[in-house]
Amino acid sequence: MILDSRRTNLSRLAAGEQFAYVFDFGDDWTHLCTVGPERADPIDVYGGVPTRPAAIFGWGDLPDQYARRWIGDDGESPPPPDPEGSDLPPILPRWQRRRT
Repeated sequence: MILDSRRTNLSRLAAGEQFAYVFDFGDDWTHLCTVGPERADPIDVYGGVPTRPAAIFGWGDLPDQYARRWIGDDGESPPPPDPEGSDLPPILPRWQRRRT
């Protein structure tokens, strides 16, 4: 299901649920987001309330302050094999096609 973020309240999602967030439609910076187990206080995390969805943890091209490229990256190990998107959940239509 594709919902318009301008008309959808993401706070309705439960812990563990995932959604795709497209940051830049021209460059297609699409992020797979997972709702964390605890609610974050935006004042503590950002010093204010963001007007748009905001990440509080991640890796890859976020950029990560420690230059981690994947979860569990220790900075020395080689990267895991690239699954070419086949490990993405079928949230977006183009991700559904990669699974076949």
